[in-house]
Amino acid sequence: MRELVIVVADLYLGPEPGLRMAPARAAAEAAAAIAGSRAGAAPDAAPGLEHLTRFGDKCMLTQGWRAWVACWLGLPQYAAAAPATVAAAAAAGLPVNGTVWLATPVHLVAGMTGVHSDRRSLLRLAASAAETLAASFADTFRGSGLDLHPLQSGELLLSGPAASAAAITTEPARLLLRPIAESLPAGEGATSLRRLGAEIEMWLHAHPLNEQRMRRGEPSVSTLWLWGGGPSVPAGGEVAQASAAAAFGSDAYVQGLWRLAGGESRPLPVDWAALIGEPRAPRALGVVEVAELLHAHSSWRLADAVAAIDRRLMAPALAALRQGRLDRLVLLANDRCLSLRAASRWRLWRHLRTVPRGVEGLA
Repeated sequence: MRELVIVVADLYLGPEPGLRMAPARAAAEAAAAIAGSRAGAAPDAAPGLEHLTRFGDKCMLTQGWRAWVACWLGLPQYAAAAPATVAAAAAAGLPVNGTVWLATPVHLVAGMTGVHSDRRSLLRLAASAAETLAASFADTFRGSGLDLHPLQSGELLLSGPAASAAAITTEPARLLLRPIAESLPAGEGATSLRRLGAEIEMWLHAHPLNEQRMRRGEPSVSTLWLWGGGPSVPAGGEVAQASAAAAFGSDAYVQGLWRLAGGESRPLPVDWAALIGEPRAPRALGVVEVAELLHAHSSWRLADAVAAIDRRLMAPALAALRQGRLDRLVLLANDRCLSLRAASRWRLWRHLRTVPRGVEGLA
């Protein structure tokens, strides 16, 4: 394999480090944040990440990891497309001339002065649960022109008539960075989107699905967080030839992007070392989520999840890099790109640089 890209899709740490620091200190702060040391991890809890942050090339992702991946895959025409528009490419039964939003199940935690999110707030529903919600939504919101569509990722898509999707929305993984009230839709079309969000929250409050989840000790679905809206059909046109890159993980955006490239995203492999040695996949991308690991291990904290990612993904990738079975390793996390080649370990520490507008020079 020539290149492996690892995306930690929901690892955002605030406040953003390094925005008003000297470059050398900014690089050190960013490396510590990505490696998890801010969460109380021991210095050797993530040796692979520490190695990558010490010897790898670094840059800021001003447009986020999705734009970077679109360019890396050879689909720059979708780098600026709405996340829901790209995700819709992997869904069926959507209106051709409509608008779509990603509808992410979220569990909000009640506090003294309001509600907030935590590292376990992002939820992924089983297929049967998502289908139940979609059918119930169709009954409750009949005549509204809105429909929910389950996605393989455990999220849903909300579709509706062609309308303005210009409202500024916040990705739910970023809700830790600022209060919920400041993360609600803003700008053109925000009023109707906020009203719909409130109606969805009331609909879910006493929903039988939540009663079943709470009986099983699972967090309830407080709301479906609507974000990333755009047209239901991307404007760039589909690519006829399948991409030579393989994708692994259940992220809705990645599944849609690979469908646009004529391919399919597959489940995460158990053995990354075997994947790296697979000659039929010259380039591969894997997407993991901290929240998924935290839901699977109730006693874990952020540092434990980061250490698990380091152990299961980073360690075999770095071993393959040292052995010459991998040419390049890339990590996308916390709006940063860290990349390492076989000879990079001999380089001195480098300063962070900002990615040029348009995501030039990243692939």
